[in-house]
Amino acid sequence: MPAAYPPYLPLALRASKSRTQPPAFRMVEPRRGAGYAQAVGTDTPVLWDVGFRFTRDEAIAFQLWFTQIIRRGLDEFDMPIRTEFGLLVHTCRFLDQDLLPTREDGETWGYTATIMARSQVIPEGYAEAAEIIAGLPDWRTWANLLDPAINVEMPGA
Repeated sequence: MPAAYPPYLPLALRASKSRTQPPAFRMVEPRRGAGYAQAVGTDTPVLWDVGFRFTRDEAIAFQLWFTQIIRRGLDEFDMPIRTEFGLLVHTCRFLDQDLLPTREDGETWGYTATIMARSQVIPEGYAEAAEIIAGLPDWRTWANLLDPAINVEMPGA
């Protein structure tokens, strides 16, 4: 089981976080005819460029966790990451072996890193409702109307 990111430490800064993800397909160019897409897998890793900002004591705890608990990034860890779906726990790995601090103002320490999650986490319920969500304008309003109608008014239907 992966180690947990220390719950008392601040999470990655939202302002400095960007996500990239490789495609789940590759383009095949045959000798004749048009090219086509070929699936290369269903799970593709997600990469985040993250930044952390800590007080001196938090920076010490973070460095000890990084070097001693997850062995300088060798081991995976579970960390909540804010996504479009809210704050979700992802199993991650640091891609940087050395997280060097930069001293910011006074006793504030900053770290930047790239982390990789095994895949993008989509909460239960969203995947099953993908066609409805993608097909309805203002889907959240419709969800608030449809949920009681289907689950309360017509539970056996």
